[in-house]
Amino acid sequence: MIIRTGKSRDEKNVPAFYILIKMEEQIKYDPNNFRKHSSRNKRIIRKSLEDFGGGRSVLIDNDDYLIAGNGVFEESQKLGMPIKVIETDGSELIVVKRKDLSLDDEKRKKLALIDNHASDTSEFDFDLVYENFTVDDLKEFEFDFAVEDDVSGDIQDDNIDDLEDDPDNDTDDNDDFYSSMVQDVLFESGNEFEIPNLLIEKQANKLLLPFAPWGADSRLRRDVSTYHFYVDDYRFEAIWKDPIKLITSGVKVIVEPNLSLYDTTPVAFGLHQIYKKRWISRYLQECGILVYADLNVSVKFAEYNKLGIPPGYNAFFTRGYTGRLEYLKKELEVAREISGQKTPNLLVYGGGEEIRNFCIENSLVYVEQFMQNKKQGNG
Repeated sequence: MIIRTGKSRDEKNVPAFYILIKMEEQIKYDPNNFRKHSSRNKRIIRKSLEDFGGGRSVLIDNDDYLIAGNGVFEESQKLGMPIKVIETDGSELIVVKRKDLSLDDEKRKKLALIDNHASDTSEFDFDLVYENFTVDDLKEFEFDFAVEDDVSGDIQDDNIDDLEDDPDNDTDDNDDFYSSMVQDVLFESGNEFEIPNLLIEKQANKLLLPFAPWGADSRLRRDVSTYHFYVDDYRFEAIWKDPIKLITSGVKVIVEPNLSLYDTTPVAFGLHQIYKKRWISRYLQECGILVYADLNVSVKFAEYNKLGIPPGYNAFFTRGYTGRLEYLKKELEVAREISGQKTPNLLVYGGGEEIRNFCIENSLVYVEQFMQNKKQGNG
């Protein structure tokens, strides 16, 4: 049953709002929904509706297709909840008032928590987003994932989708296990600053695809094999305190977190940054994740950045920059020195044609920095 509220076009001299019951009307799902709802997300939505009732509203267009709230609508229908439609042209904000809840109610506090949590457990359908929007569209709304780069490939594990939809395969147990391992630990070190040593047996090899940046939206993905951190520092600083989301994301390989180091950075602080990225990388290796050592630091910290990378280690990543080929040449020499190989396993992320040609000449893997943009390509 749908109860529609609004002013009739056919009737005059009626109150501003009236209730009209339309038994035949059907709200329809958005055929291009940009959000994906896992089984876990749907369970959380359903529990919220069952325990606390309706919270925020959903949005439909004039043809009764959902614009936002597909997941909430789906679960409400499973519960047989009645629906009230408020008609508006968008010039006013519709406020849902819960007359049964007050500020100090325990039920109100729980509803506030679970309602926001439900939003965090769904994720964007990146392929559909890129198909429908240009880069400028996404930047206009400060879309976090849009300004970074996603190099996609075939999913390596055919069972990923099955695991994600299986209610018995949530990561809660894994979270508890890995949380118990996150303690104040001193790993062995071969340098005076006690920067941890990476495990040579847990070095990365070939680049596993999909390859993507760690960012606000990508944190919810379960299809990424390799994460890099050539993004703004604020997007991954939380990993230092709580790496559980990264570990339980299903990722197999990471590039060391690239904590920014400049020639103007004080040495003491720079050493702290290097310690942090080596410590978290070693911890992730202990959890079974393979690691590329990051060589993308300023000239001032090039020697310090070698600390903790054992001789013979042969898995390196750096970021290429247009007009800064000399930086890459020096990083190649570092990789050769540590690995003992003339052609080390050094991968280079972006930088343009000059960097790409240098990689080809030296048999290095060049990973293009790009974002799919089908809409622009189609005109």
